[in-house]
Amino acid sequence: MVRVQPGELADSRELAVRTWLAIALLVVALAGCGGTGTEAGGTDHRSSAASDRIERCTERFLERVQGEDASTEETRRYVEATYCAPFAERGWVYEDGTLSIAAHTWLIEGSSEECASAGADEPAQTVPCEELEPTGGIQVLDCAILHQVRRSEVRVYLEQLQRKHEVECDDGTPVGELGASG
Repeated sequence: MVRVQPGELADSRELAVRTWLAIALLVVALAGCGGTGTEAGGTDHRSSAASDRIERCTERFLERVQGEDASTEETRRYVEATYCAPFAERGWVYEDGTLSIAAHTWLIEGSSEECASAGADEPAQTVPCEELEPTGGIQVLDCAILHQVRRSEVRVYLEQLQRKHEVECDDGTPVGELGASG
């Protein structure tokens, strides 16, 4: 049986996340060009508390964005529509704007339910990814969302991963620095 290498899984996960983001942007565009229902001429059904959580979440993301892009309204709308509003709808944004670890695991699990596997003389088939995940070695994490998750939740998550793998961030952040204070 040929195993899928960790880098290949990361590539497929990245593609799945990008696909999800593109779909989310399309939905937002079709629903009123990224604005709220009120801006599009409808009624805004978000509660004040939900709007506050989304705003705080958006601000936290934008604090990590560097350069001119951080201050554009387009970037703000993208972060809100792609991350903060959908996560808030699922109950994954805390009052202070930090995220639940569920936001990260949902993105990871949503893109990795099945993996490709094939033997030397066998046709390709799909199997649960857990069957192909090697133990030991280095697991590179997409840490963008983990920067926004409460530090206490990130630590528990990392402890679970580190039982099987050495863990590194794709952006070079030391794993001990991951997580938002909340």
